Amino acid sequence: MVDLVSKTRRLLQIVFSVFLVIVFRVWHLGVVQREERLVEAQKPQQRQILLRANRGTICDRFGVPLAVNRICYNAMVYYGQIAQIPVVSWQAEEGGRKKIYPRKKHIQKLSQLLAETLGLEAERIEDLIHAKAALFPHVPYLIKAGLTEEEYYQLKMLEKDWLGLYAEIGAERSYPLGKTASHLIGTMGTISAPEYQLIAQEIHQLQEEIAFSPGAEEAERRLAELKEKAYTLNDLIGKNGVEGEFEERLRGFFGKTTYEVDQKGRFVRELGGAKLPLPGEKIELTISAELQAFAEQLLAASEKERFKKPPKQPWIRGGAIVALDPHTGEVLALASYPFFDPNDFIPSANPKIRREKNRQVNRWLETEEWIRAIWEGRETLSGPKYEKGHLTWDLFLELLLPVEGPLQLFFQKVSDIQTAVQIQEDFATLCYFSPSSDPFSVEYTQPAALLAKRRLGTFLADLPLSDKFYAIDLCRLVADATRFTDPLLSKIGSMKLSTYFSLAQVFHRWEAQEKQRMQEIFHQGEFRIWREREQKEFLARKRCEEKRRGIYAHPYIDYLDKQERELFEEFWRGKRLSLPVDAALQVVPPDLIESFLHTFRSFDELEEKEQKLASSFYPKGGLGFSRSYAFQTSAPQGSLFKLVTSYEGLRQGNRLSLIDEQGHDGKGLVVAYSETRAPYPRIYKGGRLPKSSISHIGLIDVVGALEQSSNPFFSILAGDYLKTPEDLVEAARLFGFGAKTGIALSGEAPGFLPRDLAENRTGVYSFAIGQHTLLATPLQSALFLAALANGGALLKPHIIASPAEVKSALYLPPFIRSELFEGMDRSLWSAKGSARPSTIKSLLAHPTLLHDYLSLQHQMIGKTSTAEVLWNPFRNPSSKPFLHKHIWFGAIAFDSIKRENPELVVVVMQRYGDSGKELAPLAAQMIRKWREIQRKKSSFEPIHKNPPP
Repeated sequence: MVDLVSKTRRLLQIVFSVFLVIVFRVWHLGVVQREERLVEAQKPQQRQILLRANRGTICDRFGVPLAVNRICYNAMVYYGQIAQIPVVSWQAEEGGRKKIYPRKKHIQKLSQLLAETLGLEAERIEDLIHAKAALFPHVPYLIKAGLTEEEYYQLKMLEKDWLGLYAEIGAERSYPLGKTASHLIGTMGTISAPEYQLIAQEIHQLQEEIAFSPGAEEAERRLAELKEKAYTLNDLIGKNGVEGEFEERLRGFFGKTTYEVDQKGRFVRELGGAKLPLPGEKIELTISAELQAFAEQLLAASEKERFKKPPKQPWIRGGAIVALDPHTGEVLALASYPFFDPNDFIPSANPKIRREKNRQVNRWLETEEWIRAIWEGRETLSGPKYEKGHLTWDLFLELLLPVEGPLQLFFQKVSDIQTAVQIQEDFATLCYFSPSSDPFSVEYTQPAALLAKRRLGTFLADLPLSDKFYAIDLCRLVADATRFTDPLLSKIGSMKLSTYFSLAQVFHRWEAQEKQRMQEIFHQGEFRIWREREQKEFLARKRCEEKRRGIYAHPYIDYLDKQERELFEEFWRGKRLSLPVDAALQVVPPDLIESFLHTFRSFDELEEKEQKLASSFYPKGGLGFSRSYAFQTSAPQGSLFKLVTSYEGLRQGNRLSLIDEQGHDGKGLVVAYSETRAPYPRIYKGGRLPKSSISHIGLIDVVGALEQSSNPFFSILAGDYLKTPEDLVEAARLFGFGAKTGIALSGEAPGFLPRDLAENRTGVYSFAIGQHTLLATPLQSALFLAALANGGALLKPHIIASPAEVKSALYLPPFIRSELFEGMDRSLWSAKGSARPSTIKSLLAHPTLLHDYLSLQHQMIGKTSTAEVLWNPFRNPSSKPFLHKHIWFGAIAFDSIKRENPELVVVVMQRYGDSGKELAPLAAQMIRKWREIQRKKSSFEPIHKNPPP
C-alpha cells in the first residue's frame, strides 16, 4: 500500500513538473518572446521585391546618346522568399509521421514550371537555384533574360501562386551608334565568379560579426552598402572606358517595395515604406559624336586606300586622330582604328545571337581561341586586305616568309604530302645517326643516312642552318609524317599541301558542328546517368577538399560543369573519328577514311612549339581592335618633336643658322655646313648626325628648318648649342611627354623619354628630331600643341564636362610662339614647305579635296612627322628587321589668318605609313567638319567655354 502511494505521488510530481514547464514555456512565448514571434508570424504574409535601378546613360556634348537602356523582360528567382518555406517538415500518415522536404519540393516544381514556360532544362534551373541563387538570397537571381512579352506576362500571372518567382521589367545596355567611340565608351561584362564569391564571403563574414557583436556600426554600414549595391552573379558592370571608370556613378542603387500577401501567396496590398530605386547619373562627355564618327570614317577609308598597293606589313596597320579644344583641354574626338562594337559584349538570351556575340568578342579581344579558329578554318581573316577570306596554306607561307626568298623556293619544290613526309623521315634518319645537334654537318657512313642527307640536300642546300630546321618544322606542322600510314600515302601522297590544308579545315569545321551536337546528346544521356550514380559521392569529396584547404564552399554547379566538360572530352575522343563525315572528306576508300581523318590535328593537339608556329601568321602584338592607338599605345614621334627642340633653343637664346647641304670631304659624307662653310661630317663629336631627306635645302634658321624639316639643324642645335642635352629632356617633360596625361580612362600609356643622353651622342642627335627612345601618344602630342596654341598652359584632358585644369604653365613669350607658328605655317603653305599642297598625292588625285584644303590657307598651321622604326614582318630565324615608318601630322586651327584665337588642335597618326604630309588632308577635313558641326549646333551652349586661368 505504501509503495502504491509512493508511486502515485511520484507520478503526480512528474505530471506537475511537466505542467509547470508547459506553463513556463507558454508564458515565455507569450510575454518574453511575444514581439519576436509576432514578427516571425507575419513574415510569410509579406513579400519583398527589389527594384532594379536604371543605369545612367552616356551622351555626347550635344546630347546625342552613346549608351542607353532598352526595356527587356527577365525571369528572376528570389531565394530569400523561398527560404521562408521550411527545409524539413513532418506529415501525418497512418501508423506515424513521414519526414518531408517542402522547400526542395517547391524548388523542383518551380523549376519544372520555368522550364516548360521558357524552354529551358528543369534540372539546370534547379541546380542554379540551389547553388547560385542561394548565395545572395536578398537579391534576385536571373534565370533567363530577354523574355518575349508573352513569356513575361505568363510568369507575371503565375507570380501570386509561386513564392520566389518574379517577372521583371529590366533594362538592357545598348550602344545606338555601334562602333563609334568604342574605345572611349568601353565595355560591360558580367561580374566575374571570383569577384562575386568575394562579395558573398564578405557578406557572410559581416553577418557573423554582427551576430556575435551586436551594435558593430561599421559592419552594419558596410553590410547595408553591399546589399544596396545588390550585385548579382548575372549583373553587368563596366569593365573599361567610361563604363568602367565611372561605374559607381552610372550604376545607381536598388530600391525595394514590400507587399502583403495572403496565406496562398496572393498579393493583397502594397505596404508603406517603399524605397524607390535611385538611377545612375547621366554622364555627358565632351566629345562630339558626329566629329568622332567622322574621324573614324577617315581612318577606315585611309586604311583601305593604303592597301591598294600592300607592302609587307600587318594586314591592319591602324592609326588614331585626336581633336581637342586648346583653351579647355576638352577632348572633342578620340578616334582609333581598328575599332570594335561594344554591343557584342552585352549577353543575349537567344542562343544563336549569343554564340555570334561570343565569336565577335573573341575577335575584338584577339584571343587564342580566335587565332586557333582562324588556323582551323572555322573563322575568316578580317581587315581590308583579307576581308572574309580563309587562311590558306599559300597565304600562311606568304605571311611568314620573305616573298622571293629561298624558303619560298623550298615550298615550291615541297608542294605535296609525299615530299613533305619524305623530308621529315629523312631528317629523323639523320638525327638518329647524328652524334651532334647539327645533323647536316656530320659526315655519315651509314647507307640510310647517306641517302637521307643526299635527298635533303636537293631541297635544303640553299637555306641557312636555322632556316633548315624551320622548314622541316613547317613540313611537320602541315602534315605530320608520324600520322601517315603507307597504304594512305600510296593513295594521297601526290595531293598538294594546299589542298590537304584546306581539307583539314573542312574537317575542323565539321568536327566543331558535330561536337556541339554530341554535347547535347552526352548531357541528356551519359552525364545524366553519371549524376544518378556518382554525383552525391563526388560533391562530398569536393566539400571535404574545401574544408581541408580552409576555403569557402563553391557553388556545386561549378564543380558539376567542370566535371561534365572533362567527361565529355573523354567521350568525344572515342567518338570523333567514327562518325559519318562530310562528303568533301571522302577522298579515300572507305577503309582508309578513319586513317585519313587521324592525320588532321586540331590546334589543341599540336605541341606547344607547334602552336606558336601555327599562330605566327597573326601579327605580333595583335591588330589592336580593343586597344586605342590614341592614348593606350605610344610610338616614336619623329619630326613633330622638332617643335620642342626649337622651343628650347629659342628659350635659351640660340639663333642658329646653317647650310643644310650634303657633300663630301676627304673623310666621308658631310650632312651640313656652318655659315662659314665649316663642315658638319656624318660622324661628329662621337655621334652620328642624321641627314635630311632632301640633299640641298640651303641656308636656314629655325623657321626655315621647321618649314623644310631639316634634320642636321635640330641635331646640331641640341648637341652644340643647348647648355646640356638634359635640357631637352626637361623641356619635353614640361610639355607633358614621358608621363600620363591624366585622362579619366584606364590603360593610358605614359610614353618614354631617353635616359642615356649624357653618354650617347648619337642618341642626342636622334632625340632632337623625335627619334632614339622617345615614345609618345597622339593625346600627349595634341596637348603639347594645345600648350603652344593657348600661350603655354599644359592642360589636363577632359572627357567629362569640368573647368579647365592647368597642370603646369610654361614660359612661352610671344616671340618664341611667333617663330614656331611661322615655321609651322610655312611648312604647309610656302613654296618650299614639306607639306605644301602640290606634293600631297591625295590632294592631286581629288580636286574637291584640294579646294577644301586650300580654303584653310594660313588658318591651319602644322608640322609633318615621319618616324622610322625597325620591324621584322617575317618569322623565319634568318630574317632581319628593316625600316618602316610611323607617320604623324599635328595641326592648330585658328578662326582667322591673324592666328590670334586658336579653335582646334588635331593630331593624326598612322602606323606603317609613307609620309607624314599625306595626313595633312585628314587634319584639314577634321577642322572643316568641326566648323560645320558648330554652325549646325549653334543653338547648343558649349559644355565649358572658360579659358584656362
